[in-house]
Amino acid sequence: MNELIIRELKKEDLWNGFLTTLDSLRQTSDINRDKAEKIFENIGSNSNHIVTIAELDEKIVASVTLLIEPKFIHNGGLVGHIEDVVVDKNFQGQKIGGKIIKYVLEIAKNRGCYKTILDCTDEIKPFYEKLGFTHTANELRFDHV
Repeated sequence: MNELIIRELKKEDLWNGFLTTLDSLRQTSDINRDKAEKIFENIGSNSNHIVTIAELDEKIVASVTLLIEPKFIHNGGLVGHIEDVVVDKNFQGQKIGGKIIKYVLEIAKNRGCYKTILDCTDEIKPFYEKLGFTHTANELRFDHV
């Protein structure tokens, strides 16, 4: 096994395991190619929307999205929001998730975020607590469907 590479998503990654890896969250790999590329371009146009991937043996095996929110409070402070954390089912248990989370936490810190937050289920909470996250609130959701 080669060294794990963690970096930002490139367009060619869409077809090198990225969309298939997202299938572990929700079926994504069947998305139309043109639509996927338009989404990529839209995300890429926002410097505060960072999709990070983990690559192993030239295949995308994990991904995390970091959204950076400018605030009026905290004197214009920034908050990092972690979303869509996923490790391909075939590569879970190899500490890839922890490595990619630490990577995006470093990006958030370097970009000046005063905190980084995420939502998760109770089953996954211990994973994040091992990385230094603390439980501070409850998520509520309103579906617009």
